[in-house]
Amino acid sequence: MIQKINQLIKENYEIEIKQKDAELYALQSQINPHFMYNTLETIGYAVEEEDKEVVSRMVTLLGRMLRYSLSNKERFVPISQEIMHINDFLTIQKFRFEEKVHFQIIKDIDTNKYYMTKFILQPIVENAIKYGLEQSKPTTVEISIKKTDKEDIEIRIKDNGPGIKPSLLAKIKQSLKENPMGRRDSSFGLVNVNARINMIYGDDYGLEVESEWNAGTEVTITIPAITEQNISQKMEGVE
Repeated sequence: MIQKINQLIKENYEIEIKQKDAELYALQSQINPHFMYNTLETIGYAVEEEDKEVVSRMVTLLGRMLRYSLSNKERFVPISQEIMHINDFLTIQKFRFEEKVHFQIIKDIDTNKYYMTKFILQPIVENAIKYGLEQSKPTTVEISIKKTDKEDIEIRIKDNGPGIKPSLLAKIKQSLKENPMGRRDSSFGLVNVNARINMIYGDDYGLEVESEWNAGTEVTITIPAITEQNISQKMEGVE
């Protein structure tokens, strides 16, 4: 019995450490320094061109993104807030790259009603934009939110980017099953998001990646349908 208790303590300790490491990474990734610099540079150009409307809009968007990033009081937020954060990010990219970036957000549920943990979507959308802009054609990102037959929440991020070669896709799928803190390669953002979802919601939830080389990538995130009234009940034992 003592051995079992010690083993449980060790397992719980390791889970807690991994979760803290994952959350630290999430905090560090809230606002990419390159994104911040490039956005401020674009605002500077707009100031020089005396385009007051663009300056005002971009400053408002960036300010709202910063407030969202620096507000860490709540572990869970309405899905609508996470979506607004991503909408602000994509709108700024639209200002910067104009016709090279297009996006659409489709909501088939009441995103004010259901809650999720913060900064789940940003690393995935950033990847879509980053690799999409490397191609000659315009980048299109489509985000859809709906309920599944099992009454879970499904969020799909689909892009028309360069896609992922089969050999690399296989490695990414394998890495989703491994310890995210043991790697810092190009798939680390996806692995970290998946690990955070696993640790917060359980192993039944996470993300899946499907991609076709030269055709695009689709990332599917599945999380439980949690309302403000049942956050504590759903998350009992996770804190």
